[in-house]
Amino acid sequence: MNAAASRNERQSVDPITAPPPISPGAEEALSPDLSESGSAEGPNGTAALTGNPCPTEGFGGVKPHVAQAGYHLIAVFGMRESEVGGVAQRPGNPNSDHPRGLALDFMVDTATGNALAAYAEEHSKELGINYILWQVPSHYDHVHISFNSSPGSGMTC
Repeated sequence: MNAAASRNERQSVDPITAPPPISPGAEEALSPDLSESGSAEGPNGTAALTGNPCPTEGFGGVKPHVAQAGYHLIAVFGMRESEVGGVAQRPGNPNSDHPRGLALDFMVDTATGNALAAYAEEHSKELGINYILWQVPSHYDHVHISFNSSPGSGMTC
């Protein structure tokens, strides 16, 4: 079996939990600094976190800790709630976390997707993230984030 076939088979079976490579220096330019105050200006100056607790309802009825993580991410990346999908039926995928309220899809362009996936990976413990799908089959126009059934350590909006 050639390497390309092996890689394609593995991608269709194993979820990708790490973001794609980002060019040197790009991660620093796109990832906000949340050091001391817990708040920062988002990528490209789009958002600033207030330090307040994130809402626990939204995105079609996802679990409260998933909603909080979703609102944190849209605050950091200057997105609108309408750009994020939550609870939805997936008849062709009985293992999907969407019907159980444990997944969010962030509809993004490539640059924002790269930055969001990298940020989510870096803060996966705080956000309670189980795995991330980005730039793999069926996930080129959105970042899919699946969450653990219990909350992470938490982040503010």
